[in-house]
Amino acid sequence: MVQGSIRLFHPTKLTPLSPLCRESLHRYPHSAFRRITTTCERLEPSPNGESKSENKVRLILGIESSCDDSCASIVSSRREVLSSVVTKQDHSSTNGIHPLHAALNHNANLPKTIVEAFNQAGLHYADVDAVAVTRGPGMASSLGVGLTCAKTFSSLFAKPLIYVHHMQAHALTPLLTEKTGPSFPFLTLLVSGGHTMLVLAKGINEFSILATTGDDSIGDAFDKVARDLEIPWTSAPGSALEATARGYQESMGSNHPIPKSTFPVPMKGRPAFSYSGLKSSVSRHIESKGGPGNLSASQRSKIAFDFQSTAISQLEDKVTMALKIDRQEAKPFFKPPPAGTEGERLQVWRDRQEFRQKLGDASKIKSLVCSGGVASNSFLRSRLRKCLDEMGRQDVVLMFPPPSLCTDNAAMIAFTGHLLWDQRTFDHDRHARPKWSLQDL
Repeated sequence: MVQGSIRLFHPTKLTPLSPLCRESLHRYPHSAFRRITTTCERLEPSPNGESKSENKVRLILGIESSCDDSCASIVSSRREVLSSVVTKQDHSSTNGIHPLHAALNHNANLPKTIVEAFNQAGLHYADVDAVAVTRGPGMASSLGVGLTCAKTFSSLFAKPLIYVHHMQAHALTPLLTEKTGPSFPFLTLLVSGGHTMLVLAKGINEFSILATTGDDSIGDAFDKVARDLEIPWTSAPGSALEATARGYQESMGSNHPIPKSTFPVPMKGRPAFSYSGLKSSVSRHIESKGGPGNLSASQRSKIAFDFQSTAISQLEDKVTMALKIDRQEAKPFFKPPPAGTEGERLQVWRDRQEFRQKLGDASKIKSLVCSGGVASNSFLRSRLRKCLDEMGRQDVVLMFPPPSLCTDNAAMIAFTGHLLWDQRTFDHDRHARPKWSLQDL
């Protein structure tokens, strides 16, 4: 039976696998998936009285709208991404993301995005077993649109809701994408337009924040510098900046050592990030050259490269703090405290002690996951591997999700819903949490 472009199926039967998921058929489940690949009990019995299968594949619809991308995806309990649809917005006219415009576009885009996700998967709306939706953190107005869509779907088709933390989903994405996923505990760098964090993942619902930004995120810094340099862009100024910086890198040649950056690396040796000072430093440098209009293409490329290199150096510094081992004492290696007053040095020492206590035995950490929108940056990917090798941690496996799953997407939300299956609920009274700590799950 066909209605429009969507094939209708009995709610207790599954369609043949979509070509989109065939590449994942031979992946071996990580231990974290044992709980989602066992019995999948439906909430209502089959109308014809058929007995329930003890190994039925569970399907979850994921909805993501924390920022400006309207995302919907259907993922199975076999780690098969049956569909993943992302509808982007163009913010070039507003010179950045405007919360009201983003929310209005979500209202227009998200319903169509959800329909397209079902079309791609070849499923009817009643075929999914639950709806996983981003509850936070993010922009309240944008989150509200996704939550409203999810609650409406839940009410209409009697499907339970699973509320998901956006950054938790980013951190757990390699459990979906890797043939052999990371084992807990593992270290994760969450780098996006809204966050810059170094986190110790102890379990699916247990995270310890080792370092975070006290001001701006690395993604926000990329976007701001791209605008200051007047680099043409549509929905991703950070990607446009990376492309501009690549021009200078290619002009040097692959074997040329990376030159010293024009800009200083802040917060060296401290368990914290900061990008506001770097943004200001770049802005002043551009103005000292007479503004972006007076820059040649090569000058613009050089500034973009210097900024990118400095921004990523700060990530390398924190990874080194966490994973470089003092072989004599078998504990994290720290450089001497930076110069400053006695009180400042004492505070740095205290922060490092807290960092060390949260981290535990660094030698037991064998995986570093880098996720979030900035993780799609190819220069960052090469630099982090080199950083690990230079500190003697060849035993640490570096994992990046595919670029399409680094940026905001609903596949990671749906998959996290499988991991949080026991938390499904029909409670529609929960509202958006724009500020939501990863340590408060």
